[in-house]
Amino acid sequence: MGNFSFSAMLLLILTMFIFLMEVSTNPLFTFCSDNSNNYTTNSTFGNNLKSVLESLPSNTSSTGFYSTSVGDGADHVYARALCRGDVTATSCQNCVENASRDVLDGCRTGEAIVWYDNCQVQYSFQNSSLMVYTGKFPDSNDDERNRSNPGRFNDVLVFLMNNISRNAAYDSELMFETGEVKFNKKEMIYGLVQCTRDISNATCLNCLDSALQDLNGCCGSRTGGSVLSRNCNIRFQMYKFYNGSDSPLMYPDFPTGAGWSTGMIMAVLCAAALVLALLIGSRFIYVRLKKRKRIGKSPQKFPTRLSLY
Repeated sequence: MGNFSFSAMLLLILTMFIFLMEVSTNPLFTFCSDNSNNYTTNSTFGNNLKSVLESLPSNTSSTGFYSTSVGDGADHVYARALCRGDVTATSCQNCVENASRDVLDGCRTGEAIVWYDNCQVQYSFQNSSLMVYTGKFPDSNDDERNRSNPGRFNDVLVFLMNNISRNAAYDSELMFETGEVKFNKKEMIYGLVQCTRDISNATCLNCLDSALQDLNGCCGSRTGGSVLSRNCNIRFQMYKFYNGSDSPLMYPDFPTGAGWSTGMIMAVLCAAALVLALLIGSRFIYVRLKKRKRIGKSPQKFPTRLSLY
């Protein structure tokens, strides 16, 4: 009985520890708009905001995404919550609860977004799904190391992200996709992309393409990085950071080794084509000259002399 009680106590402590670790995780990035649509706590907008944020956790946990609105006119509040496609319903609900509380306590503006590793919550006085792309960069990007061979690394990274972006936009009901690709004999690159589910397939792909351009700008030569936005998110690492398994993609590598980038391959191919053209041209000229020389050495034919006899 004593051993059972001790084991139960340990299990309870461990469960509470894991829950507190999850709850206390700091947000990746918080954005409070600097527009003039600020509100006060007891205003109609403020009450509508509190009401709509309270509805997000339970409604989001079942599907991983939820979008709703409350109010009319200037007091109309739009809100959305998105959980990462590989997390459990419990983790999703806990994350959205924390994010909703953070965005309510931390901002008094007409629009705000908070991103966590497992979810994001946003509210606005206007429909966020119609807004243009604006990428945000978490501070964690600065902690990633630089690669020694950024050219080829970026080629492989873009190959991976383009593949999983198209799959997320057009082949995934969750608009979520992960993937991995071998960079060299010892290292893999792992990627994750996701869109909110209230935008079209084409808009999702355009958003991810824009995020990938930003990712190249900030982190294309680093060992990891993330770009966050209202309608899509993108991330890569040199270690597996998501749940689930994927079949590794095969990068169409050049057979001579790991140091070849796309630019170097094109240069070699162009040089080879030039050499081949010179050889063909030289052979053609040689054959023509030889033919002319043979014609010049052929014996002359004189007319037959007529006999007088």
